[in-house]
Amino acid sequence: MTDRRRHLLLVAGSITIIFGLYLPFLAAPFEYDDKVEIVLNQVIRHPGNVGEMVAYNPFRVLLLYTFAADVWAWGILTPQPYRLENIAIHAANTALLASLLRRTATPLLGEVTDVARRSFVAFGTLAFAVHPLAIESVTYITGRSSSLATFFVLAAVVAYLRSHEHASDPDVEAWLAGRRRRANRLLGGGLIAAAAATTPAAWLLGRGTIDAERAVLVALGGTAVLLAIGAAVFGRGANDSSPAPEVEARGAAAGRWYTAAFVLFVLGTLTKEIAAVLPGVLFGVEAVVVGRSWRDGLAALRGRLFPFFAIPVFLILLRVAAYGYIASPDPIRPWTVNLLTQLEVVVQYFRMWLWPVPQSIHHDPAVVVDPTAMTWACGGLVVGLIGAGFAGIRRAPAAAFGILFVLGSLAPTSSVFALKETMVEHRTYLPSVGFAFVVGSVAARGLPALLGGRVRVAGAILGIWLVALGALHVRYDRLWMSEESLWQHATEVNPEASDAWRNLGDFYLATRRPDDAVRVLKEAIRARPSNVEAQNKLGHALAVRGEVDEAAGHFRAALAVNDCYAPSLNNLATVRKLRSDIDGAVELYTKALDCDDASWIAHRGLADIYFVHLQDRDKAAHHYSMALERLDPISPAAAEIKKRLMELSW
Repeated sequence: MTDRRRHLLLVAGSITIIFGLYLPFLAAPFEYDDKVEIVLNQVIRHPGNVGEMVAYNPFRVLLLYTFAADVWAWGILTPQPYRLENIAIHAANTALLASLLRRTATPLLGEVTDVARRSFVAFGTLAFAVHPLAIESVTYITGRSSSLATFFVLAAVVAYLRSHEHASDPDVEAWLAGRRRRANRLLGGGLIAAAAATTPAAWLLGRGTIDAERAVLVALGGTAVLLAIGAAVFGRGANDSSPAPEVEARGAAAGRWYTAAFVLFVLGTLTKEIAAVLPGVLFGVEAVVVGRSWRDGLAALRGRLFPFFAIPVFLILLRVAAYGYIASPDPIRPWTVNLLTQLEVVVQYFRMWLWPVPQSIHHDPAVVVDPTAMTWACGGLVVGLIGAGFAGIRRAPAAAFGILFVLGSLAPTSSVFALKETMVEHRTYLPSVGFAFVVGSVAARGLPALLGGRVRVAGAILGIWLVALGALHVRYDRLWMSEESLWQHATEVNPEASDAWRNLGDFYLATRRPDDAVRVLKEAIRARPSNVEAQNKLGHALAVRGEVDEAAGHFRAALAVNDCYAPSLNNLATVRKLRSDIDGAVELYTKALDCDDASWIAHRGLADIYFVHLQDRDKAAHHYSMALERLDPISPAAAEIKKRLMELSW
């Protein structure tokens, strides 16, 4: 059997396994953020709303567009087609990874047997395909952000390697190098000109000195002038030699693949911010796969890698100039605290790659303010892994590349930038590509060497591990068939996770089970009394049971933590209205709008008061109209408000 046929059989078999694992759970409902980002998201109701998608989240506009296309094609009542697309994306990623492993096997493994090379590709591919940590990026529909961004990253790396293959001839590379030098000089000059012109405009815009229209005119005018100067300075030294036709043809092919890699990079960054790690991955490719030292990677920074690094750096500088920050204007926690916390989280991720038990939709590791012995031990392990990655470039490049890929792709979410959740399983999806390289290296060289060359025994051990992962996969994926079981499991795994209890309470409220909601929301408050959302939800559940006085106490408890929490202001206003305290209700509804001018509930509450109690038709019509603008058109309340507006207009 030819090597190509074996590879196609491996890919086909892996995809068959993927569909076998995921298809039984195709009918799982929309869950958690699926409801916010898809079911209730008015922005994606039509694929033509691109401008609204950009305003909603400019960094994930391509992801939003895929959801908009799904909503247009399938509606918001059938999650199966959405999830089938996620499965297809995971299958495509597995095929791309198999191709990447195959292309890098020889340069990374060196002189090894064909069996070792096939083991590298097969076990790395299968580990990625079946690992349960992928569930949150496949079964969970909103997890498409991770899997789709990974698709673009993998496709870009494969295209970049294809470009290298076409340029492997010295004559082709020499010809391309000349053209690349000129292009990079032009790009550098253009970026310098653009930075010199747009950075001051962005700075003034961010501080409100000039409006957006004037800032654009200043930036464009300044860029045009400076580009003319830059073209004269940086455009010299063109490569005017006439290469042989064969050299030019191969060079053109290399250029097309290189351009494809860059386009895929751009598409990835429009899907999810994590795709911005691609330049670092390509640096690793140059240093470890193509070359054999960091000097090779640094040399590529002046050539092939220059656009991949220069343009993101320019955009980051522009963002800092305009907004004054990179990630967030108000960090959730200090960067030092976040870094200490993430040292323990990263070790947890590594443990779960080896044996993913227990999994949960909601992990709640403690935030580390004062480091303990465990924190320092985890920090030492992470530093040791970084050192092993650097030290292994020459001796074990496959494992070194995998380790550095994992750590590099985890860095944006597991380092100094504080995100709301300290640990989430879908963040491991892209880093799992690096883990696949580590598994492949262990299968090809590490485990057989440890077992005295007994390749079949090594294969059997890894095969048993993969089968066990498949069993764990089915067990965890089964929980996603019911939102109740998913959140119940989360509270069992993390009984002190206040938000896990709160989300279970949300489910019980949505399914009209107030007694169960009261029970679990009390657990949420026990775990964290300052959880304003849980306090508010508990008040809601108690009000549904008719216990209005106790409900009001929980609304006030939420406001004691955050006096501008609009949902509790609205609920407390409703309580006052029920007690005939109309002035008090108006005061609270008005404050809710001051805190959140998008609160349709506050507008609706004020409109009802002006219509029924104060008999001010003009103000009632105004607030009904404002509520209707902010309300989802498919909400049952929209029809009621339209009917009331009709009454006011006659």
